[in-house]
Amino acid sequence: MPDAPTTAPTTAPTPAPTRHQVVILGAGMSGLCMAVQLKRAGQHDFVILEKSEGLGGTWWDNRYPGAHVDVPSPLYSFSFAPNPAWTRRFAAAPEIQAYMHSVAARFGVQPHIRLGQTVREARFDMDSGLWRITTAQGQVFESRFFVCSTGPLSVPRWPDIPGIDSYCGKKLHSAAWDGNVDLKGQRVALIGTGSTAAQLLAPLAQRSAAVTLFQRTANWVLPRIDRPYGALDRALVHLPPYTTAVRAFWYHALEFGRRGFDDGTLARRTLQRTADAHLKRQVPDEALRQRLRPTYALGCKRIIYANDYYPALLQPHVTLVTADIQRIVADGVVTADGRHHPTDALVCATGFDVQHSLSGVNIIGRTQQTLTEAWADGPEARLGLTVAGFPNLFLMLGPNTATGHTSTLLFIEPGVRWALQAMQHVQQSGASFIDVKPAVMRAFNDALQARLQGSVWSQCRSWYRADSGRNIAIWPGFTGEYVRAVAAQDWGEFDFG
Repeated sequence: MPDAPTTAPTTAPTPAPTRHQVVILGAGMSGLCMAVQLKRAGQHDFVILEKSEGLGGTWWDNRYPGAHVDVPSPLYSFSFAPNPAWTRRFAAAPEIQAYMHSVAARFGVQPHIRLGQTVREARFDMDSGLWRITTAQGQVFESRFFVCSTGPLSVPRWPDIPGIDSYCGKKLHSAAWDGNVDLKGQRVALIGTGSTAAQLLAPLAQRSAAVTLFQRTANWVLPRIDRPYGALDRALVHLPPYTTAVRAFWYHALEFGRRGFDDGTLARRTLQRTADAHLKRQVPDEALRQRLRPTYALGCKRIIYANDYYPALLQPHVTLVTADIQRIVADGVVTADGRHHPTDALVCATGFDVQHSLSGVNIIGRTQQTLTEAWADGPEARLGLTVAGFPNLFLMLGPNTATGHTSTLLFIEPGVRWALQAMQHVQQSGASFIDVKPAVMRAFNDALQARLQGSVWSQCRSWYRADSGRNIAIWPGFTGEYVRAVAAQDWGEFDFG
């Protein structure tokens, strides 16, 4: 009897790659800035791959009640696109989203954005000098240049507390907020006392039956010098001299605040006195003030700017708990003092996993080493922009470009300008790629870490530091110093191939 005919197994054909000069990962502020500047430079052959269903990056993720920027709005708009539509000095998240959409529309960026595209792998091919980028949706892209614009605040970090997976109530994270969950009349546990929790507390207290705030560490809180913008403010924005003057004022005001991170300065004494007066004015009870007074140096963690945080804590249905959380159980939280705090909802304002912000993307460089392997001891780069062994890869808001005192946009714009210059240099020189020399990157990071040792940022535990204790987030100097360092990069510091 003859054998039955067999059918060879079939596999889905690999889709033909779509080729562009530049692929940008992420449609947040830095991705938007890169896209606009590419178009202004006459480069229109690029695509932005965004995993979310909308433009915004951090401001798409952070849509929790009360979310707003903690630097003045004039510094939270691009220098090339002032925003006449701000309604307040400290803009709320929906306004920032609206601003980003207006910039994308004004500069024709929207047709370049591909939403719902989650990049899984990016592999550099030495033979062709191209990046091959694959998405979870099965799309394949090839590009000469690959720009990672995800920034450090892109992967929500859930608290590492025993029993959190056994919790049976509603569970929310500030960076993945579910607007369909109604907390009206609920007993809410709020974990975290950083900037996000400070913004969340008052809205939660307004809606919930009871809020229990679990504080591991008290934070420095300064008043938010906020005010609404009127018709005159919005009219004056159209006058370039006025816009320039306001932006310069806030730039220098915040740079003065940076001096407050150094011992013995007038700025430090001024900020400490202001914070103490703010606490005393808003919290009349001395015992509660003691629990809310930080024990570490001002600036070690990001400062909170809030006018409604302390008053929210004084409400009768809001409770501050400073005992350590021992575990989470099905119906609440158990603290180290043995108390059980029953809750209906658990809200985690615990920020982002900065150390593993790119862990979801398998980025493979010229020697087949992955970026995860290169960053085994924590992320590092040259000026936060380039990583040795990963040619034609540009990071926006990469390692050690965060600040505790000013707007991230002031670091995004010079980084974008330099990346464009690097792309143009590669093209004009006839090379296939640019790659920072390992010795140059090593020397830069050794000097950077030596400078951070003994600084205010080494004096407490914060999201600025990796598990090893090394600071992977903060730029230790002033804004102008970073801008000058980026502009002064020498092509001799790079390999070309």
